[in-house]
Amino acid sequence: MQNITASVGQGGKNHSADVKVVQTLLKAKGSDPGKIDGVCGAKTVAAIKKFQSTFLKNPDGLIDPGKTTWLHLSGQRVLTPVKPKPLTPIAWSGDSSQWSQEKKLQSMKPELAAKVRAIVASLGQRGFQPKVFYGWRSIEVQARLFAEGKSKVRFSFHNGQKLDGTPNSYAADIVDSRYGWSSQAQSSGFWTALGEEARKRGMVWGGDWAGFRDWAHVQLVQNGELARVKAESGL
Repeated sequence: MQNITASVGQGGKNHSADVKVVQTLLKAKGSDPGKIDGVCGAKTVAAIKKFQSTFLKNPDGLIDPGKTTWLHLSGQRVLTPVKPKPLTPIAWSGDSSQWSQEKKLQSMKPELAAKVRAIVASLGQRGFQPKVFYGWRSIEVQARLFAEGKSKVRFSFHNGQKLDGTPNSYAADIVDSRYGWSSQAQSSGFWTALGEEARKRGMVWGGDWAGFRDWAHVQLVQNGELARVKAESGL
């Protein structure tokens, strides 16, 4: 049985003989490392990551003797598929922008829902006609918005969910039902009022962002926590 004496791949010791063994096995497994030359370059690292992606959630491009990737590559362990991402329960399927206001609020993290309720009530007292356009939204919708240039991220705080797929949004989009995103939302003072109400409650308002002002957007935490929310969501 073939073996390696030290680590191979990104950050590995990459002894020439070990690299050739890994390159040969990768090619046999359908993950082409390029020329089998004992040199661990970018193609070899990419091939390792491609192979790892069939059983690891976060491929690191490194193979250590006796560890998980080596056991899979050398045939000492049967490949197991990556755990599928949680599916959204049927009760939360469909176009979330068309849900009732109450269902949109229920799709939010409870702390966010409480603050959004307060914002909507305050805006109503100020003479506006606020409504939640989005609470939670699916990854598929997020991908479409990203492709259309309406969002700068592939994963948004709107996409937060529990590990079982239940919506748990950290963000909401609030508009005046008369104006939506039209110029009247600005001229009427609605966006300004929304920002004031969000800040009162310690929230992040998209209208404060430089370069890409997301006027309707309010969120519970700072942008730097997006990776944590994504991991928490199992995505």
